[in-house]
Amino acid sequence: MTIANPMRPGFPATSNTVAPLPDDTAHRFTRNGLELRVRVMEVAGGAEYGHVLIFGELTDNALVRIHSRCLYGDALGSQDCDCGPELDKAMDMIQTAGSGVLVYLEQEGRGAGLVAKARGYRESEQSGTDTFTSYETLGYPVDARTYTHAAQSLLELGLRSVQLLTNNPAKADDIRTAGLTVTVLPLSTRPLSTRAAAYLEAKRHHRHHWIPTDTAPWAPTDWQPDTPPGTPTTAKPPRDNLRGWITRHTPRLPHSWRQRSRH
Repeated sequence: MTIANPMRPGFPATSNTVAPLPDDTAHRFTRNGLELRVRVMEVAGGAEYGHVLIFGELTDNALVRIHSRCLYGDALGSQDCDCGPELDKAMDMIQTAGSGVLVYLEQEGRGAGLVAKARGYRESEQSGTDTFTSYETLGYPVDARTYTHAAQSLLELGLRSVQLLTNNPAKADDIRTAGLTVTVLPLSTRPLSTRAAAYLEAKRHHRHHWIPTDTAPWAPTDWQPDTPPGTPTTAKPPRDNLRGWITRHTPRLPHSWRQRSRH
């Protein structure tokens, strides 16, 4: 029996099958010459937290990308981060599969906002540190994002298992904690600049992201659902492999920047 969810009419609170979706937002979506049907709803808690885009016919164990808004990378084509390439890669995978879910969260600047993000960039340029260190210097949380609203949205869709497109252990942890079965799939992207390559290294160092490499298959098989967010996984690629991958795919970083990025 499906129990109605009083907070979101039309969506069940519990169900063993994928919930039927309202069709009042269904429309054709064309990308790279390929068409999919897409439906849109607000993230659990309201539009202030973001939106959910459901592509194709939703089934359990669907491909899911949870993506925090990055105006620079997503819309302006910034080459200083991997946000745009990650979103493109996730959408490529969803289109190839013919279905999937994009949860687009309003969490600009790792949850601190666009102004804080800009201040962080400025501090990094002046001090030579990465943006995680810059945030700390400016008094901002290093990463204030949360994925609980995204997890609730997936549950309200009726999903009980997902294939999560991410390199971020915090996302997998929050979705698992909500009760969903998670299979993590990698998002291997090529850094667009030396600055983007340094940011990948900073994410691995500060937030223990699983960065895919050519020589070390990305597969956090030793990571457990009850591992606290931010705990290093024993399956992350060795540091030498990551540096080799950055060297192969980007111009060599200036000596002064390499010295700074180690701190």
